[in-house]
Amino acid sequence: MIAEFGSPTFFLTFSCAEYTSEDIREYLHKVNTVPLSYNSGKLCTEDPVSASRQFSLKFNEMFNKVLIKGQVLGPVSESNYKKEYQARGAPHYHCLIWIANAPVVGESRAEDVVRFIDERVTCNIPNKDTCPQLHEIVTRYQLHKCSNYCKKKRKFSKNVFVTKCKFGFPRPVSEETVLKNVQQSMKSEKRIYHLKRNEQEVRVNDYNPLLLLLWKANIDVSFTSECSLALADYVSGYVTKAERGHMQDLWQDIFDDRGIYSKLFRIGIRCLDSQPIGLYETCDILLGELLCRKSREVSWINVEMPHKRKRNLTKKLSEVEEIAAKDPSTEDFYGEGLVTHFYPNRAQEHEEYCLYDQTHLQGQR
Repeated sequence: MIAEFGSPTFFLTFSCAEYTSEDIREYLHKVNTVPLSYNSGKLCTEDPVSASRQFSLKFNEMFNKVLIKGQVLGPVSESNYKKEYQARGAPHYHCLIWIANAPVVGESRAEDVVRFIDERVTCNIPNKDTCPQLHEIVTRYQLHKCSNYCKKKRKFSKNVFVTKCKFGFPRPVSEETVLKNVQQSMKSEKRIYHLKRNEQEVRVNDYNPLLLLLWKANIDVSFTSECSLALADYVSGYVTKAERGHMQDLWQDIFDDRGIYSKLFRIGIRCLDSQPIGLYETCDILLGELLCRKSREVSWINVEMPHKRKRNLTKKLSEVEEIAAKDPSTEDFYGEGLVTHFYPNRAQEHEEYCLYDQTHLQGQR
């Protein structure tokens, strides 16, 4: 999608906060018919199915009604999101969204980019008297506290190491939003801009006020639109990285065409390379939960040599053997495919199209 549409405009993260989230707590107490005094954390452990399902429903409502239809960050032209699990624990969502006609660092004027960011992203701690609800949510969920998870040792000089937060906290004080050099930011794993921030806000995670008010749990909103695509490649890793411990690859090895010894060897390697998965992830896999979604469909093109391509049969195997015995050269029992049928027989006006162009054309129909 990045190759087709360029750098995404925003990278968003929506966390679960299952132990403190009011909607998850109310839903769990309702479906389990237990008193409100019952411990919410214990209830999440006892009924992870309901907790994960409510979180998914909440995110889908937020994504479809607020981000897409409500256009809180602007008209969304493309999107891509994925559900992940923190250290085999609580789930969270990573999202990439493309905003129509959004400014791009390196192409648009710096002041236009800064204005675009300031209108949608902030790290401000609201006034407790004028915005009590938002103030309570920001101070409760958006203040970053460093832990062993985010602390990294970096070499400062010979035999000298310093511990730094991989998320860049505490973040620098700035009187106004300032754009930075993209390449230098990527080398230090930092953002391509500094938000307007005072000394009391150095540990506040970037957010959109309306999204945070509606979500009522930790969120992160990062502007990522820049022309070099260096940052896009970095953040896209969060929504495209493979999950270890899933069964799909194992089933593929079981039904592969290899011999039994090769199958057993590959299955053994899969088992050794796997890792334990948590309650929420287990529930989602067993229930067939949709863990990722894109605004565009992805088509796989089989570019293997003709004799290595796997093709779908339209008849039973016994009928295929009978037909092949009568006419070994026939292929009437194979289904039509893009590579074998549609591309070779494309319209005259598409004669100059390559296979990629033809696939793209088929997907638009």
